[in-house]
Amino acid sequence: MISIKWVLAAIYLVLCHKTAPLSHPIRFYYQSIKGLFHSRFKNKDVTKYNSFNLGSPDKLFKYITWHSRVSPMEIDLFMHKNNSTYFVDLDIARTKLLVCLLQQYWWNAYENKSGEFGKTKGSFGNIPYTPLGTVQCSFKRELTIFEKYDINSRILAWDKKWLFVLSTFTTIDPKTKDKRINAIALTKYVFKKKRLTIPPVEYLRYCNLLDEKNEEINARNIELVKHMIDTGDLDALAEEFLK
Repeated sequence: MISIKWVLAAIYLVLCHKTAPLSHPIRFYYQSIKGLFHSRFKNKDVTKYNSFNLGSPDKLFKYITWHSRVSPMEIDLFMHKNNSTYFVDLDIARTKLLVCLLQQYWWNAYENKSGEFGKTKGSFGNIPYTPLGTVQCSFKRELTIFEKYDINSRILAWDKKWLFVLSTFTTIDPKTKDKRINAIALTKYVFKKKRLTIPPVEYLRYCNLLDEKNEEINARNIELVKHMIDTGDLDALAEEFLK
């Protein structure tokens, strides 16, 4: 007979798997491994081939969707999804986007045939890391307990250093069946190879995502995120507290 404690543990994991201990790294690495190894066993050159059919300029601004549902442990005192949990979900959704869209670039770094990414070859330690610079989120409509929602993420713009990702939380209106926006987030990434910054055009061009049309779109979009590029005034204001 199954012990009652195992039944309760199973119920807990089903209902609260997003907030259980170690759930964040598990979900992060699941998306990373799933996205990377999708191409590994297809008898193709993984440093050139994108198994998600995202290796062409017309796919650069394509939305990649991650599905989820509000779990009980994410609820605030108003019985809505807590604002802080949006940022945890964004981590996973953006990981899916970057791993899938830049799949061949990650494998190129892993193989490291040119020696560009270090002294070793065939090592995951060669893969550049992608620290966040800034994340901002605008909340439009609440999400309630057990409600299904999608996070749709895409590349928005880039400059010489930063890559900007746009993400939208969306649900389906039960009456009209139309999509509605619940939140909008902007993220600023920098790609690092050891201590060196990798210009976005380098990895976007490697993945065959750039052309003249996309450069023109970027020139327009970058105007939307200029306030996120230089935060020197804000840094100076914060440092006044230390004086």
